[in-house]
Amino acid sequence: MSSLPFQAGSAFVTRNNSLIIFGGQNATTVYTNNLYQLTQTSDSFTWEELPQNNPPPGNLYGQAVISSTGQTMLLLGGLSEATVNREMPIQMYSYNFSTQTWAGWANNNNANATNVPLNRQMFSASYDNSNTVYIFGGSLNNTAIYQDFYALDTRSMSFTPLPSPNQGRYGHTASFLSNGKLVIIGGVVATAETRALASMEQILVYDTQTRTWSAQQTQPDSTSNKYPSTRSDHSAVVTKDNKIIIFGGDSGGDMRTRQYLNSVAILDTNTWTWTVPAIDGIPPSRRSFAAAGLLDGEHLTVAFGTSLNTYYNDINVFTPNDNKWLQTFSDNTNDSSTGVSAGLIAGVTIAGVVLLCIILFLLWRFQSYLRWLVVRIHHDIWKPRTGEPVWAETSRIVSQIFLLLVFVAFLVFVIRQAITSPNVTQRIEEPAAQVDVPDVRFCFDGFPNYGEMDSRSPGVICQTDIGYSCTQFVKPLNMSIFTPTFASQLGAVNCYLFRSDESFKMTSTSGANNGSRLLFTFFGDQSISYGRVHVSLYPKAMDPNVKVYNVNDDIPVIMSDFDVLTWQNNERNDIQTTNIFEIEPYSYNALSYKLIDHRYLQSVGWNYVGFSPITNSTPEIESNFRAEAPNPNYTQTHADLAFMAVYPEAYANFTDREVKMYTLLNALGFVGGVFGLLVAVQTWLFGFRPSSPWGTVHRWAVGDLKRSLLRGLQSNFKTNESSIPLVHPLHPRFSMNNVSNLEYEPDGQRISRVEERMQILEMLFKSYYVNDEIFRSLDYATKSSPRSPTAAEAGTMFPSSEKDSAIARSNTGGFSHMFNNRNSTDSSDDDDDESRQRLKDHQHL
Repeated sequence: MSSLPFQAGSAFVTRNNSLIIFGGQNATTVYTNNLYQLTQTSDSFTWEELPQNNPPPGNLYGQAVISSTGQTMLLLGGLSEATVNREMPIQMYSYNFSTQTWAGWANNNNANATNVPLNRQMFSASYDNSNTVYIFGGSLNNTAIYQDFYALDTRSMSFTPLPSPNQGRYGHTASFLSNGKLVIIGGVVATAETRALASMEQILVYDTQTRTWSAQQTQPDSTSNKYPSTRSDHSAVVTKDNKIIIFGGDSGGDMRTRQYLNSVAILDTNTWTWTVPAIDGIPPSRRSFAAAGLLDGEHLTVAFGTSLNTYYNDINVFTPNDNKWLQTFSDNTNDSSTGVSAGLIAGVTIAGVVLLCIILFLLWRFQSYLRWLVVRIHHDIWKPRTGEPVWAETSRIVSQIFLLLVFVAFLVFVIRQAITSPNVTQRIEEPAAQVDVPDVRFCFDGFPNYGEMDSRSPGVICQTDIGYSCTQFVKPLNMSIFTPTFASQLGAVNCYLFRSDESFKMTSTSGANNGSRLLFTFFGDQSISYGRVHVSLYPKAMDPNVKVYNVNDDIPVIMSDFDVLTWQNNERNDIQTTNIFEIEPYSYNALSYKLIDHRYLQSVGWNYVGFSPITNSTPEIESNFRAEAPNPNYTQTHADLAFMAVYPEAYANFTDREVKMYTLLNALGFVGGVFGLLVAVQTWLFGFRPSSPWGTVHRWAVGDLKRSLLRGLQSNFKTNESSIPLVHPLHPRFSMNNVSNLEYEPDGQRISRVEERMQILEMLFKSYYVNDEIFRSLDYATKSSPRSPTAAEAGTMFPSSEKDSAIARSNTGGFSHMFNNRNSTDSSDDDDDESRQRLKDHQHL
């Protein structure tokens, strides 16, 4: 399918599941004589060029019919280089599919033939599937418009004049129905005074049985009460039930005022009612002179066509049953049942009832847990401080909820901003001693090839600025494979490709290297001043010429087949604009370039994160060009045609890195800042509330996890008779449930309780609230410094090392185990004596 030509105005006919297409016009050739076959398969199309023996000359705007056996195709009329604007008998050629041979009609060049229609274009030729072809209207040029009507007997190849409708017409279609009627639709009606598009409200019908013409009144679309747009040069096909489908066309005017259509209309010849359906899918481009047919009896296939200077090579499929343009045949699913079936409704209802029952059962089964969960959430939210009124706590919770909503709204905003973030490109430049050279294509336009040994033939030689010859990297391209199109059409096109190996690089410094500039000298016929040399630059890995012309080397090309086809399409339509320049004869030119590694972000979710993005590396090139004016004395001192220098714009490696403007990592910083601000506002309004040293994992632990946490607290913070600090009052008389007449406690017992309570409080603060590093440092400093004699004589309140203390642990009230893991430094008695002696010596001094 890659070799589909861009063309229009071809003669075509339907044969089995294929369109047979002959001739037509493309961007470079007005009259072509290629024979193609487009075949519809179960899920796609195949394309091939049919072999031809003794082919006819190129043909434009001709008509073709096929015999009832399908073995012979008859080509009628159309223009060629030999028949344009000449009154000659209608040109006819027959093609035999078995022998693959063309045969011309005997009277093609017989100017004296009688009862023979003149050759013409934009006419209609309809076959009755028996032995007769009906030929009506057409034109020779803009002034010679025909209104005659003939019947061709394909057995005797003789013509019979038939009654004329007495109106000239061209650009119309003629559709033969199963009841023997010939329906003429659209086109331009020409009279001696005016020319106008034929009306869709009244159409011409010829009855082949009564041999009479009639004007058939049609009915508008029943939904919109409108008729289809009038048109010319459109396509028409007949369905099995005698409906005529028309597509496309134009307004029939000159090129300055011509407008094109891509609409579809259907005429039901049983009721003579038009239908202009609302169509789904992606419609084809607007066009005229397209090839169309019902290849499988169900799908309308529309291919090729033109609009102004644009030619198409696409294939479009329309389903009349669904009124839809298809992208693939799998899209043609049966959508007739648009409602929801009763079985589906019943199934959804039953599933909903079952789901509701399951939810109610789970609520009943775990109701105790749900109650506990509600109480727990209420306990975590409602925390009024002692002595604080209800309105203060209520205000705090309302403010907290409001600020939470603000935070959630901001969070949604930043996440959405990250997801919809645009991409930006960063240019990174790293200096380099050497840089690669691009591929350069040179296309000589308008310079004939006189032969290899003729000095006037086009050619390119290459040399660097240090005299190194690089002509071995210049290769001619085979124009029979693909020929670029240039709108100026100055003449013959011959192209050459400069493609070096990977080791050939440009160097900024002198020495043993290839040089710093490429110098190209062009040769051709110096007498041709209107010709041009089109220069195109490509990165080596993105050079489509390598794939198209089958250049075999070790440098891979990463372009996809679709990109190569797109490039060919642009080349055929001459719409390439990037890195392409024109060199005039007798001129000096300079071109600089940058080779860039463009790293495009892939469409993957990870790239929204903003860390280690996933990219596609695509080589690209940027170039700048400067051309001198042609030197009128160039040929006096030069045997060549022109000159161009190519050099790197900078000796550096360039990388264009595509990044997202906003990512989730960026959003994380914004979210943290706003969260801190909202917390500060809440604290400023309602005061600071210390957070718990336990996190969510500790607080919401259940089962064995919860029990292990409680056991750890109970075993590491044992109490004998003291209450828990900050939970129980220091003495029962301070309790909210204080009772009178409490018994008197001895002072020793009360002091013991206070000491134990203080010890628990210190250990809890040390374990969960306070970092005791500074206290341990103070302990170390105290033990390392010299002691005063008074302190040495009086002894210390605590031993030098609690871990090695001689005090019995049984007398510590049960708290000695809490200091077993302290990282204090031990000191021996000898060290203490030495410290005391140093202190005494210092005092004597």
